[in-house]
Amino acid sequence: MKVAKFGGSSVADAGQFKKVKQIVESDAKRQIIVVSAAGKSVAEPIKVTDMLLDLEQKLVADEDPEPIFQAISSRIIGIRDDLNLNVNIEADLDIIADNLVNCSHDYLISRGEYLTAKLMAAYLGYYFVDAKDILAFANDGIDYVQSQQRLLKVLSKHSQLVIPGFYGANVDGSVHLMPRGGSDISGSILANLVDAELYENWTDVSGILMADPRIVAHSEKIDSLTYDELQELSYMGIGVFQEEAVRPVREKKIPTAVLNTNHPEAGGTMVVSADEDKNNDHIVTGIAGRKDCTVITIRKYQLNKHLEVLQNVLSVFQKFNLTISSVPSGNDGFSFLCQHGEVATHLPALIAKLKHTCGIDSVEVNQNIALVAAVSLQLSRRPAIAGKIMNYLDNSLIHVRFVFQEGSDLKIVFGVNNDDYEKTIKRIYRESMEQHLKRISA
Repeated sequence: MKVAKFGGSSVADAGQFKKVKQIVESDAKRQIIVVSAAGKSVAEPIKVTDMLLDLEQKLVADEDPEPIFQAISSRIIGIRDDLNLNVNIEADLDIIADNLVNCSHDYLISRGEYLTAKLMAAYLGYYFVDAKDILAFANDGIDYVQSQQRLLKVLSKHSQLVIPGFYGANVDGSVHLMPRGGSDISGSILANLVDAELYENWTDVSGILMADPRIVAHSEKIDSLTYDELQELSYMGIGVFQEEAVRPVREKKIPTAVLNTNHPEAGGTMVVSADEDKNNDHIVTGIAGRKDCTVITIRKYQLNKHLEVLQNVLSVFQKFNLTISSVPSGNDGFSFLCQHGEVATHLPALIAKLKHTCGIDSVEVNQNIALVAAVSLQLSRRPAIAGKIMNYLDNSLIHVRFVFQEGSDLKIVFGVNNDDYEKTIKRIYRESMEQHLKRISA
């Protein structure tokens, strides 16, 4: 059995629905289909989920939500009519309309997936299952045992299912919304529950590229990579796959294919376990990063012997609700990295708090820093690769502010000035490709 998830661009209009049907019908093993809410298209520049968020803002501001609700209804009914489906989707829209005033945020924002899945099930001739009747959430996350029991019960009666992504249900039966992009997570969890032989993530790109194509024109596609490599790249910001969607399939060693709904013939990227062979001999699997970081470095003599100081510092960051990464910087220092936009308004108060309550000798702040990560399973096998990359950057006169290689040994991160961000990615990519071509010609 295969689980196939189709993102918002894959279900944006009737034309995209037809592409999905061709893909699903080409392989009888595609028995569980997960869909996002209808996304952007040429004719529809706004995602249905964004329209629902706008509708919610109208409700909060005590303004008339009717124009936006009618626009959403017209979009959904239009897809139904263009496909000549005999589905009373108006009844579902009426229920949503009746609940608008008193419904929860999670219920309202999940309706895009619900309505889109209703139409997809009818179009494919599959059985529709509301995600809240399958995916059970408790305080500590998904309840895999209960969710699996629910899903297998449905599968005992219906072998082909369409399930909306992005949500499940709390213990009390109310809708539980996942993080934005949560349909990836839904599909991954469902693949875990049925021990799928393959999880397919259909989107609008033909796999995962080695580098951002906006920076590296014609960036080469990654044919295969490990789940660990994917998780590191996702953490650093590649937008193809949600970081939280990696764990459910990795636990069961279920391979994942990232494919293009618009060009299924183009192939994609296969994600496999570390103990499986992967067809990728580049010295760097992928390059990702982000700009506008702030680095806060604390110093105290023999800091490595004063763990209570670090505990106090972490407590301060926690009080300001900041998401941080941390890295040692010698025996006397420790650096904390966070996004500038998250820390900017709190920075003066944060620095004052650190200086006056944590018992440190000094605090140093560096802003406008970009992080660039080179990710590769080979970094753990060939430590010299890190040195080679440093030479590439040094020869390009790129000022590397700091370097750290995390415990996983899959990722080496370079801190450079914002102005050198694109240049750094291009340089690492170019040298990686040159080394790859030398191997092929050898």
